[in-house]
Amino acid sequence: MNIPHQEPIKFAKELLEVNKEFIKVKCEFTSLPTLPMLFEAAAQSSAGFSQEKEAKIGFLVSVKEVKLNKEPDTLEYIIKVEKNLEFGAVCEFSFNVFDLAENTNYATGVLTVMIQE
Repeated sequence: MNIPHQEPIKFAKELLEVNKEFIKVKCEFTSLPTLPMLFEAAAQSSAGFSQEKEAKIGFLVSVKEVKLNKEPDTLEYIIKVEKNLEFGAVCEFSFNVFDLAENTNYATGVLTVMIQE
């Protein structure tokens, strides 16, 4: 993942799937994640939509409809991100946080990211 984050805040590790509708990213944590850590990982994962070689700085500007469906109990997750809206440098994404088998949904929500030009 080509993002400017550094350890231990870099949660998005591997881009697993990319298509026009959604992306899937494997995310890893050094401790059991909190809900804010999960939506930060989703924001980092949204960078998977960019195919540019140079990392760009993005700002998480809003979160809404965020729901913790199950308490985190592992350190690795699959985050599925769908692009809802793109308006210039601002994008709105929906996200789902799953276990590695994609059987359990840990969290859902909507986030808005602004990319620095």
